[in-house]
Amino acid sequence: MPRPSKRVSPNTLGGVIRAARQSQHLSLAQVAGEKYSTSLISQIERNRIEPSVESLHYLAERLNRPLDELMALAQQSRENTSEESKFKSFDEKRAQASQLLAENRPRKALEQLQDLNMSQIPPFLRWRIIALRGQCYFSLRQFQLAQQDFLSAVAILPETVPQDQSLEALSLRLHLAASSRELNQLEAARTQYNDALAMMNASTPVRFVAEAHWGLALVIFQLANNPSHYSNSGSSQSEEVRAQKQIALKHAENARTLYSSIDEILRASLLDCQIALIEQSLGHLNQAHERLQKVLEAWAPTIDEAVPSTQPPFADKMRRYNLKDRANVVSAAACYLASVEHEEHQDDAALMHIQQALDAGKLSYILRRAEAYMLKGQILADRNINDPEAEKALHAAIEELEPTDRVAAKIRAHDILGRHLLKQGRDKEGDQELDKARRLANIATPFSAITSAEDSPTNG
Repeated sequence: MPRPSKRVSPNTLGGVIRAARQSQHLSLAQVAGEKYSTSLISQIERNRIEPSVESLHYLAERLNRPLDELMALAQQSRENTSEESKFKSFDEKRAQASQLLAENRPRKALEQLQDLNMSQIPPFLRWRIIALRGQCYFSLRQFQLAQQDFLSAVAILPETVPQDQSLEALSLRLHLAASSRELNQLEAARTQYNDALAMMNASTPVRFVAEAHWGLALVIFQLANNPSHYSNSGSSQSEEVRAQKQIALKHAENARTLYSSIDEILRASLLDCQIALIEQSLGHLNQAHERLQKVLEAWAPTIDEAVPSTQPPFADKMRRYNLKDRANVVSAAACYLASVEHEEHQDDAALMHIQQALDAGKLSYILRRAEAYMLKGQILADRNINDPEAEKALHAAIEELEPTDRVAAKIRAHDILGRHLLKQGRDKEGDQELDKARRLANIATPFSAITSAEDSPTNG
């Protein structure tokens, strides 16, 4: 039985030579003659090797083909080989950058991608590289640059993504939603999270589904606390706000359940903080207080090296997370608990927990410290509007946020300081701070929830 012929594109040099030989009913040996081996002719036909100029002259004469045609095809083959090598090089850089990002080395990952000429990269690979670069910026909390890249990647995303890249495309959409949320573009973020959720099915990894629900919980809760978002007023607005908060609560509970199901106890605990925040806003202070107290009691010992690793329960699982992430949970829970205690008029206890939040914040993230300073300023100002420590704390929050892209948090910090100064009768200074908040909000909404990006989806 004859061996099946190997498929070679008829528009390539090898394909043209094979077609010419077969049309003349010549064997490989007849074409090779005494000058060349049959193996060489076979490899040329299969585009395995590049023939010499002398070989091309011989084949043109032997097969009665124009030399110019064969020379042009040979040049095209060289160019295609060069392009394939270039694409392979691009993909290797993408893979290297992806590995560096997975190792939490986003700056090194960016170095792999910075010098690439995107116009030379075909769209099927370009969107993946641009999306990966956006993830690097996102990890570095440079949300404006991240969003630009995510939007660019989505714009050239193929209509049909290969199955092995489907999670990459889904991750891109989740990161786009998260960057929009960070820039306080809440309506856009809600649409993007819903779009991502609509793309998911039973085979989607649980963590992706959980991230979408968490993102929606954050965005809907922030929108619910923005009065300008509603056209109604009075009791009808209050009912609508409450309904939206209930929706946010349901998304947060769904996310918590999903993370718990895959043993992501750190994210589940951060969802407890988010749930408590919503419960507090709904007037369920006891539930919020109890929930946050449990989170704090569980996680606080894990950032204290003096406490034996056998405490509290599940400490081994908790310590698999790095110190920065564990401190983030402690700072969040302590700050949120202080907010509840302030509302319960337990200011001494609240200030103790604020200090705990600040101490843990030194081990975690800028936004954690900024949020704790903001709440400290509010508590002190409520006790004594002329307490200089209140204004000092609010300025500390603004200083922490200054070098960041935390638009929502910056709006909130300037707004709180501005209102504080107005209450003191310092109208000019107060108006200046409120103007800063308004300028920051010119493309966003003026409300920022306490919850930080370090807690939220896509920041793992």
